[in-house]
Amino acid sequence: MNLLNRFSRILVALLITATSAVAQGPDDLQELILTGDLNGRSSLDFRKNARNVKYLIPEGSEGTVLETRKLSRTGSYGIKVRITKVAEGHNNKGTLPKVGDETWVYFSQKDPWLTFKDKEGSEVQDPEIALTSRAKREGGGIPSEGTEDAHLPTKEEVLREQKPVKSTDPNLTKVDDPKKTEGDFCATCSTSQPGVADKNRSDIRDVKTEVEKAANPKIPDPKWAKFPGVARYSLSEEAEASIKYGMRNKERRSKKLCYRYVKRALLGGDLVDDYLPGSKARYGVGDLKRRGFINMLEDPRYKGLIKSPKDAPKGAVLIYRNTRDRNHAGHAEIKTDWGTKGGYVSDFFRTDKQPIPNRELIGVMIKERP
Repeated sequence: MNLLNRFSRILVALLITATSAVAQGPDDLQELILTGDLNGRSSLDFRKNARNVKYLIPEGSEGTVLETRKLSRTGSYGIKVRITKVAEGHNNKGTLPKVGDETWVYFSQKDPWLTFKDKEGSEVQDPEIALTSRAKREGGGIPSEGTEDAHLPTKEEVLREQKPVKSTDPNLTKVDDPKKTEGDFCATCSTSQPGVADKNRSDIRDVKTEVEKAANPKIPDPKWAKFPGVARYSLSEEAEASIKYGMRNKERRSKKLCYRYVKRALLGGDLVDDYLPGSKARYGVGDLKRRGFINMLEDPRYKGLIKSPKDAPKGAVLIYRNTRDRNHAGHAEIKTDWGTKGGYVSDFFRTDKQPIPNRELIGVMIKERP
């Protein structure tokens, strides 16, 4: 009897583990919805001069994913879809697709105009996971020209795919002081250079200052002043780089791809070493714990200090669940500054004055630094 009980317990544990693994594995894409007008092509050729455009598929149209391929030149994906709904009220005077048509569309890494749902009807916030999985499954046979073996992005690819920085000419920077000009004359200035001894003393003072800053980082939010491990994370080069990556690559409005953008920001900023595996934001707590993050909401030292997102420290990854729909993907974002000074970035940027409805904060994730 004892042996039977032990066997039953082991079997139940294995079933639970398998169910958990399936739940957090790559979701199989089912429905695809256009968030912008896209060309429908007859073949897997997305060059500007390719003469394979069949029609313009209007924004709001829907389809079923049939096949995916990763494009070697851009790292984006070609997706073959079967049209299930053609959006009405479009002013396009050209040819429109018909329900049942099969066509190729382009999934751009830099500006995706597609959103996805899985077979359960839940939105998929990181379709790259499922697209890669499907491309691998269907990659056999004759390889399509211009495609490559599907893989999740590396750090080098993530950095290479960033949006370009908006360049500014320092010579055109506005000067706030009207008395200050480039050719301003200073009667008290000396043209002599400091001696070696003076320079050495200056260098030593600079080093001492930097060491003191590292040992006792200054925190604008006073409640975190007695937690230097939190401050070291928030002020670290990695956290700052992740914030900058997120701000540089955000969209003007949400593309419903928040977790995908957050994961690329974390990888681009060196806060993680690999591309996180989950396809929905609510998986983020577990995904990040397995990579050395802690959930401050579960830590007795911090739990009472965080009652809302504005209480979280700078650089924290915030994970939410939907309070009305258990199957909803949730939301993920990175806090860009202390308190209410900044905001929150994912696939778009929001401030505290733009709350997200029906969301409960379930994770405030940081890598505490000793």
